[in-house]
Parts: sequence; C-alpha cells; structure tokens
Amino acid sequence: MNFGPLRAQQAVLNSSSLRINPTTKQVSSPQLHEEKLSRVVVQDTVEISETGRQLAEGAIVSHAAKYFGTTQINDSLNRVLEGQPEEVSNAVYNMIQSNFIVDGTVTDENQRAVLLEMGVSQSKYIADHYMEGDKAKEFLETMNQIAGIALTRSIDSETGDISYTTPTDRPLGAPEDYVKLSEVMKQADPQQYAAFMNDIKGGGNGLSQLLSFAQKVPQNPDWINKYKERTGQTEELLNNTQLKNRFDKADTTSASAFMNSMQTLLKGASATQDSYMQNMRGFFRNLGVQVD
Repeated sequence: MNFGPLRAQQAVLNSSSLRINPTTKQVSSPQLHEEKLSRVVVQDTVEISETGRQLAEGAIVSHAAKYFGTTQINDSLNRVLEGQPEEVSNAVYNMIQSNFIVDGTVTDENQRAVLLEMGVSQSKYIADHYMEGDKAKEFLETMNQIAGIALTRSIDSETGDISYTTPTDRPLGAPEDYVKLSEVMKQADPQQYAAFMNDIKGGGNGLSQLLSFAQKVPQNPDWINKYKERTGQTEELLNNTQLKNRFDKADTTSASAFMNSMQTLLKGASATQDSYMQNMRGFFRNLGVQVD
C-alpha cells in the first residue's frame, strides 16, 4: 500500500467531487471556478434581423478555460491535442464547457441532456476529421469519461452548489496501489477532514491534520478497505456509463453534412432549436470552419 509522498498528497487535495459555486470564489483549479459576471441592464432595445444576428454571432470566437477534471484526464487531453492547431484545442475545451460540464445557467434537465449528446457527436466529428488511430480512440474514450462525469451532476438545494463525481485522482507516475490519504480522511473522519479543508482555505497546507490522521491509519485497516471499495465502485460507474445518444446517426463526413443532419435530428429533440443550432455554429466557428 502506497500513500505517495506527502508532497504529492499536498499537490492533489481536490476531493472526488468537483464543486462549482457560481457565487463564491473557491481555492481550486481555474477550470473548476466560475465568477458571476455583473450585468448591466439597458432599458432601450434594438431589433436585429436573423441575418444580422448570425453575422454578429459569427464575429465572436470564444476561448474557454482549460478543463482539468483529473490528472489522468488532463494528461490524456494534453496528449491527444498535442500538435493540433489552436482552433482544435479551443473547440474541444469550449465543447466541454458548453455541452459537458455546463454552468448553472442551464437549469433544464432536458436541455442539458440534448447539449451533452450533441457534444458526444461533436467529439466524433473532431476525431473523424482531426485525429486518427490510437489518438482518435483515446480522445473518444476520454470524452466519454467526461460525459460519464457530466451525468453525475447534482445541485445542493440549499446552496446551489453544483457537484460532479470524478474518479479518484492519482499523481502521474504513482503506483496502482496509491492511496489518496485526504480521501480516506474524508470518509473515515469527516470532522478532521473539515479542519483539514478549513486550514487549506485559510492559506495553510493542511499538513498537520494529514500527518495526525496518517498515524491512525495502521490501527484501522478497514479505512483503507472501505476507501478501495468506494473508489472501485466510482470507477466502475463512470467507466460503464451508457449514454443513449439521439444523434448517433449524425453524418460526420463533412461540415455541411454534419450541420444538416444535426438540424434534422434536432427537430425531434425540441420545439425550439435556435439555441442548439447556435451551439452548432459556435462549434464550427471555434474550429475555424465555414458552414452554410
């Protein structure tokens, strides 16, 4: 049993659930953090034609924050996107932000399901046109894992916090029997874990709580057994998630074929397709691809 170096333990302090608070700045990786942007309310309105709206929309290219997820997911995305044009990388991270790990502005569960399924099909388009062989296979497997994470989304009714269950993080190069001590603490001693997290939030490193807990572990082997059981269940859940995708039959042979087939399939998904087609146009715009 390998607990990993304490320095590595300090470097990987995120819990197995990613928590996103739309209103509170948190001490976490940039990709797990949102800031509530202030809105300026303007009373005057201007009507814009459909053509003008699409022209204005097409003038904006979004640059999404880089999604981390876990060390393994981050490493996989870095590997498959290495050598790709900036547009492809930008399109992938925008797709994750817009279709997979969406923010609190998407509250309708049906809308979130449609966006996620669209994202899975958009991933296939990228794999078909920008990757090949093992890289394409690894990319789709990683995106499917992120889709599995997206399906675990839950919202705290009191705080509005959004949570996602993720595989237990393991530092690169760590052995297979690596145990994340902070996660064992979270399960076995919630009170000490709370003190550990409060110390980190206060600018400390939580080392004293971690060392104190580590001294108790040898006398409590059941803690490790329960940790392994839980992490195994989480891995099985995320790796065997079956996403029923209504867009599986979308034609990805070309940009225009993909756009047209997605539009046709979307007719059965929702009475209002505008936001979904806007998502599709944004996908191609980020790729730098012109579609009719």
